Amino acid sequence: MNTSPDTMKMVSHVARDLLQSASHFRSEAAAVWEYVINSLQYVDEGVTPKVQVLVNQKLKEIRIADNGAGMSSEDLRRFFTMHGENLARRKGRPGRGKFGTGKSAAFGIASSLHVETVRNHKRNIVELDRVLVSKSDGSSIELRWLVKDEAVGEPNGTTVVIGDILLPRIKTQPIIEYIERNLQIFRARLPEVAVNEHVCVYREPAVAETIDFHPTAEQQKVLGDITLTIKVSASPLPEQDQGVSITAGLGNLVAIETCGIEKKEMGNYLFGDVDVPALEASDSPIEPYDPSRSLSLNLNHPISMALIQFIAPKLDEIRRTQVRKLREVKKTEDARRLSKLAEQIAQLLNDDFLHVASRLRDIRSASSRVGPIGSRFGGTRGTGQEEDGFVQGVDQPGDVDESESKPNREHDQKPNAISRPPPDVPAAGASSQSGDASVDPSGGKGKKRNPRGGFSVDYRNLGAEADRSKYDPVSLSILINLDHPVVSAALGSAGVEDPAFRRLSYEIAFSEYSIAFGYEKARVDPDMPPEDVLFEVRSTLNRISTKAALFYRDSATVR
Repeated sequence: MNTSPDTMKMVSHVARDLLQSASHFRSEAAAVWEYVINSLQYVDEGVTPKVQVLVNQKLKEIRIADNGAGMSSEDLRRFFTMHGENLARRKGRPGRGKFGTGKSAAFGIASSLHVETVRNHKRNIVELDRVLVSKSDGSSIELRWLVKDEAVGEPNGTTVVIGDILLPRIKTQPIIEYIERNLQIFRARLPEVAVNEHVCVYREPAVAETIDFHPTAEQQKVLGDITLTIKVSASPLPEQDQGVSITAGLGNLVAIETCGIEKKEMGNYLFGDVDVPALEASDSPIEPYDPSRSLSLNLNHPISMALIQFIAPKLDEIRRTQVRKLREVKKTEDARRLSKLAEQIAQLLNDDFLHVASRLRDIRSASSRVGPIGSRFGGTRGTGQEEDGFVQGVDQPGDVDESESKPNREHDQKPNAISRPPPDVPAAGASSQSGDASVDPSGGKGKKRNPRGGFSVDYRNLGAEADRSKYDPVSLSILINLDHPVVSAALGSAGVEDPAFRRLSYEIAFSEYSIAFGYEKARVDPDMPPEDVLFEVRSTLNRISTKAALFYRDSATVR
């Protein structure tokens, strides 16, 4: 490099730059989506995007083929330019390609990238692998240009092959889930994507309620005239479906934000979307999001910060409303009887869990839930955890102290502050047969109440079309669906005391608990073979059913 003594230039080592960018793509799902989204976004006018993803465990490769616009030789040069903004964005079309790191995605999980593309009846084939990267002097990387501008009669399209994959095992299910979760942003184009034999379809969860919000006049000056749509699911959502999807133009998903409510009660029932074109129009030197595909906003950016200040209070407002609705429903006598039955079943499940807790050291605790497990590994009650106090709940009639649930007015009056709701601690109460509220034993008096966690069982109205039960891994809850036809029929006119209903409840809870046990084992050890997971499910179901023989006697009624 020739420079005079009076000049200095910033330079980059392109090989190290490539591998550094590749480190952001740590899973097969993230790497594959980087190429799938290009296939969905860059298609010729009037063409319905079609993408086939083929995972080959034996060859250790993933092939992504599409009917998109394809690339010319000049397009390929731009594609293999590190951090080069793509041509579509330069022409003002919003979308991916801002940071130009897509070509590095394959090297996050593999050793080679093969690109075969046809544009206007001319085919080009280019290869890049880690051997070529290692030979680079830092100024550039020599590619293998196997075919250049070959005349063909084939339609436009591109096939990308991620080869020599370094992962011990290619997991297909996470790829499917990642694609299906993100297909919603392209629903207007009716895309068709298949992973092996599975056709990916975005399945919006059953929605109980939809609420739209608009920013204030002051917020509009920063965010623009946008609409935030928040939806309440009828049942708990898996982690990948939670949160507000934030786009900056059609197909340009830049973030999914939960604003910290996903671990709070009913927080994992909320999802939604908002399109904020201003994120791409800002003249701030700080980027609103980063190139790592973390799907998180950069709160140092003024528009990103303003957006979170807009979204966070709305999410928590809806969450609190749903919690209040749930507690109102649980105040009825039938709800108390159902709660008693659920508690009886949960006690058996937690006794079993305590017996085998050492086999699941990493399982999450749900410290606010009723049950005997109060520590991360499932310890029993310790000193000072006697049930000598009561809090707002569902167990029995009582009075609730309203003074503890007053909002923090001083905080609410602070201008431009992000709403940070106080911890969701149940209000103190007292047992009273004449009370107009419901209370539970607290496991200790005073503001610092003892944690009481573990698996819990609850009855919910999840909809007639939903499964008869669902496991919520966030709160370790097994939810029995009262709306399911078989559960509704068993409940019948005899109510909770009907032996048929109770026995069905046992069977449902035991089956779901056994599956949940296997799920938690697999979560701790993702490489656990399927046959081992199935063994855990079967052995757990047999073990818990044997312990539950007493429940199947006619005398085991709910009081």
